[in-house]
Amino acid sequence: MHPENWHFIDKNGSFRLHDPHLSNYLYFPLVNEAGMMSVVTPTLHGGSQTGHNTFFSEPVSIESLHNARSARNLWVHIEGYGAWSLTGNSARQLTNRFSETERVGIEAGLLWHKLIRENAQTNLKAEIISFVPTSDDQVELMQVTLTNNGTNSIELTPTAAIPIFGRSADNLRDHRHVTSLLHRTTCTRHGVLVQPTLSFDERGHLPNTTTYALLGVDSAQNPPAGFFPALEDFIGEGGTLDHPKVIIQNEAPQAVDGDKVDGYEALGGLRFPDVTLRPGESRSWVIVSAILEEGQAPQASTNLRGSTSAEANSSSNERLLRRKSTLLAESLVDKYGSPEQFDHWLELTKDYWQHKLDTLRVETGDSRFDGWMRWVAIQPTLRRLYGNSFMPYHDYGRGGRGWRDLWQDILSLLLMEATDLDEMLLGNFAGIRMDGSNATIIGSQPGEFKADRNNIPRVWMDHGAWPLLTVKLYIDHSGDLNFLLREQPYFKDQFTHWTKSVDKNWTPEAGTQLRKQDGDVYQGTVLEHLLVQHLTAFFNVGDNNNLRLEDADWNDGMDMAHEKGESVAFTALYASNLKELAELISKLNEENVSLAVELLPLLDSLEKPPSQPSPERGRGFLSPPRGEKPDRAEGGDVDYANPAAKRAHLATYFESVQENVSGERAEISLKDLASDLEAKAAHLYAHLRKNEWVQDDDGRGWFNGYYDNEGQMLEGSKQDKTRMTLTGQVFQLMGGVATDEQSKQMVESIRHYLFDESVGGYRLNTDFGKVMFNLGRAFGFAYGHKENGAMFSHMAVMYANALYQRGYVAEGFEALDTIYRQSVDFEKSRMFPGIPEYFSQRGRGMYPYLTGSASWYLLTLVTEVFGVHGDLGDLVLMPKLRREQFDDDGRATLHTLFAGRRLRVCYRNPEKLDAGEYMVENVLINGQNITYTKADGGVKIPRINLAQLSDDMAHCLEVVLSAKE
Repeated sequence: MHPENWHFIDKNGSFRLHDPHLSNYLYFPLVNEAGMMSVVTPTLHGGSQTGHNTFFSEPVSIESLHNARSARNLWVHIEGYGAWSLTGNSARQLTNRFSETERVGIEAGLLWHKLIRENAQTNLKAEIISFVPTSDDQVELMQVTLTNNGTNSIELTPTAAIPIFGRSADNLRDHRHVTSLLHRTTCTRHGVLVQPTLSFDERGHLPNTTTYALLGVDSAQNPPAGFFPALEDFIGEGGTLDHPKVIIQNEAPQAVDGDKVDGYEALGGLRFPDVTLRPGESRSWVIVSAILEEGQAPQASTNLRGSTSAEANSSSNERLLRRKSTLLAESLVDKYGSPEQFDHWLELTKDYWQHKLDTLRVETGDSRFDGWMRWVAIQPTLRRLYGNSFMPYHDYGRGGRGWRDLWQDILSLLLMEATDLDEMLLGNFAGIRMDGSNATIIGSQPGEFKADRNNIPRVWMDHGAWPLLTVKLYIDHSGDLNFLLREQPYFKDQFTHWTKSVDKNWTPEAGTQLRKQDGDVYQGTVLEHLLVQHLTAFFNVGDNNNLRLEDADWNDGMDMAHEKGESVAFTALYASNLKELAELISKLNEENVSLAVELLPLLDSLEKPPSQPSPERGRGFLSPPRGEKPDRAEGGDVDYANPAAKRAHLATYFESVQENVSGERAEISLKDLASDLEAKAAHLYAHLRKNEWVQDDDGRGWFNGYYDNEGQMLEGSKQDKTRMTLTGQVFQLMGGVATDEQSKQMVESIRHYLFDESVGGYRLNTDFGKVMFNLGRAFGFAYGHKENGAMFSHMAVMYANALYQRGYVAEGFEALDTIYRQSVDFEKSRMFPGIPEYFSQRGRGMYPYLTGSASWYLLTLVTEVFGVHGDLGDLVLMPKLRREQFDDDGRATLHTLFAGRRLRVCYRNPEKLDAGEYMVENVLINGQNITYTKADGGVKIPRINLAQLSDDMAHCLEVVLSAKE
């Protein structure tokens, strides 16, 4: 049986899917800014948590979704029929799930989920709406509605049964039973509260201040009639969660308000009063799952009566916490526990997410694509809120985002968020070390970075390249070129020399900010931070004169070539970044810039100023370390063709900044600084073009992307095997390293070796045919999965971006379009709307929602396809839309932000011309003529024209396209 595809039911991205329970691995996100992170499946499996140590539900991995019996379950015992699970989680229903006795569907939108289940034997219809409200509370709400579609009255007994895990994810297998002994479970008027006495994991034994609550009321706001607070009592001897004894035998509740049970696995078991449903009648119940911190209930603590000094001891504190939590739980019932309040918060939540996404949306000739883009647009926000954890496929890590995520998520925020992002950007620079590496532990607050106490640091050599890409986009959108001159401290912990050495004098008490010799915190400009990242990378080369791979680059699977591995791919990105940085510097309205004197040796072509680091700080201004003496090249101090010379030069710098810095600065000419960077970029461009170009036996050409841990070139045709990586080509194209002739050959070669429409487009690499212990774990994966040859969305989208930049519009469109069509083909992808991290060998969408490819898809669509981007604050319109992307009237519209203004850019293509055939003929803003200049088939609009527009409304840019002259 082929599954029916989901389809959109409105223009906001809401969709409907029939028989979702017949597809495994589906899940849906529910989240808010307050920190509640939930996932629901079509059978309401999944879970909710606020962090690694505060899981309301049992932590789940992807296989748990169909293996586990633990789920959000709602039961009714029906007179004359027996037990029926409204979520499909009964042994009877699981056995008969492929029969026609039940009709199941879901409807879902931004960000709400409705499960619909109809039972043909009982004529009951159940609708369960779930969402996490956009409030300050860490709660998940459910409204359960039962309707009698039959001709006879139905007598039933309703019970909510949701297990409460109530502790750290570490305790799933680490002291699972022992940590249940910490549970103190209390039945209150409206539900069950679980308050562990303490938590113990790798953090130590700590007093617990978190309460987990499962609360409920019926549509008349009546509380439950009783409770089942202990899981083992609920299932009964020989019973299971999908066949619990108390439900099957319709037993009376075991506890009432005020009862307690300590030291057992807990259940949010709420028995509601019996109901008689007449024909056509409906009844509803509201269920609230909440994670409560002690600090959330200050008002509750002031309302307590009769507290005495005796409550200072631990048992009294425990009672006090229970009383506080009970009061807070009751306040949540007052806030959410009625159909009217539930509907109110549901509408607020829908409006919140729709309004957030209305700032970036498209209207093209494909309405399905337009709806799909709503889900791509929300994915960067989901990754900001979930980090890279807390979803079934993302069952690794302990929460938080990675270094790349900080910068790449801002790419989309620049296109969507009306708020200023300069402070967020500036805060991120606080994570950079003076040796050019960066913190790997990122706090929950903006600009918060923490020292790695585990002594297992890793260096991803690509990390230094991403900040400049984001800063460049920010400057082009804002015109804020002086952002480069703002100052920020550096990150400091025990690790130095790109984590190859340790500062033994550093202690946690010293803090995580780099200091000067006098003890004050040292601050450098954003420009200086960028220079540190790129100059250290430039000199950190392997024996083949490409940048060292270190522990990995963007492809985390390239992690076993620490000694001799090199990333040619990212050498190209750093090369183009050096060129971009030189161009930005040349546009600063300054003659000189102040830089730390320790950095000057890395700017080896500059005339050396008299100021030098103090003798005790190292071996002198240009003294090499023992064993490697740098050779000199014309115009500079180091022979760039000599890898040993480069490494020696870098070692001297590392030693000069190992502990702190002098605090001395030197004034450097911006013209000379730009010249030094240009020379370094030119060296890399020439080296790559000459030494890293490979060909197969048929004369097809492309660039080598890597060297393995034996120092051997990875790519090319060897022993009847052709090796190619997509990553190795993307940055050569994107940064202009590849010549026009090389680009033409590359595009043809990439399509020949890597394109596979059956898996969504361009694979990440060809099949190397063996496990490569001298390169990385990726090649232990089966070919066609994850980083070993899957259609990996992130790099495939970046390839599309590079194609558009180099003028290969048809090829770029195909790369984006193939991903889209694979994603929305439910029979193949088996995923909800959005872009996945990759497609498996069978074409299934894997690791949905949390992927950097969403930001790059949005960026490419806006800046390349629609051609809406900035140039030092001015607005450029240079569309590359294909004929089929316009609607029947020849229109294609983009809603986006620029200069703090909401813009609706509507392209009119009355002649239905294709990309490359048209140019911008005229532009009107709100029907009025404006000043602009024409160039390369597009136009540039001075920022002042936009700054004069009001910021409280959307403005229409009508852009007329006509045939090129």
